[in-house]
Amino acid sequence: MTAREALARRNEATEPFRCHVTDALQEITEDDRTATFVASDETVDRYGDVVSAKGWDLANFRRNPVFLWMHSQYQPIGRVKKIGVEGDKLLATVKFFDPGDSKMADDLWKLVKKRHLRAVSVGFTAEEKDIEPIRDENERTTGFRFLKQELLELSLVAVPANPNALQVARSLGLPTELIHSALPLDASVKDEHAKYRRRLASLQLAGIQKSAPR
Repeated sequence: MTAREALARRNEATEPFRCHVTDALQEITEDDRTATFVASDETVDRYGDVVSAKGWDLANFRRNPVFLWMHSQYQPIGRVKKIGVEGDKLLATVKFFDPGDSKMADDLWKLVKKRHLRAVSVGFTAEEKDIEPIRDENERTTGFRFLKQELLELSLVAVPANPNALQVARSLGLPTELIHSALPLDASVKDEHAKYRRRLASLQLAGIQKSAPR
């Protein structure tokens, strides 16, 4: 399999590309239900990838800046009031829907307000010419650097649970189903990461084969 074929397979499998920031929450304003997040930065993520801050194309996203829950277009929970690059970070200020407009947004805002939900994830697309492999000292592909990419969506995402977060969530009277999805057990989160890494395997293997001596 060529690197081009592997890239196409990864793009189709993940659609779109995604990058997570686990401790993304920066600031909360309770009065108007707004929160500011680091949507992306230039650190190496858990999959070995780096997304260039200066490469963000935000034009289309700004036309319909919906804030989602878990990348689901059927679960909007707010609007992105402001988004832009500052230094090496893509910062986003989001406003959750007004009280009573969405029970999902109301419940998730309670967890964000308590800082038990702090992670966000961007979904984006990139052309092959704007992606380059990251290689280690042995010329093995360890990830990919995205030089230019278009933002498609921004989502609040689940984080691994800890006993205190679960206790607070239950004390707030949140639905059990929401607690399980928003604050999953560590093992289930690790399973999702493992599935993602397996989807990347073909692309990384192609990079290794391409860099191997002939």
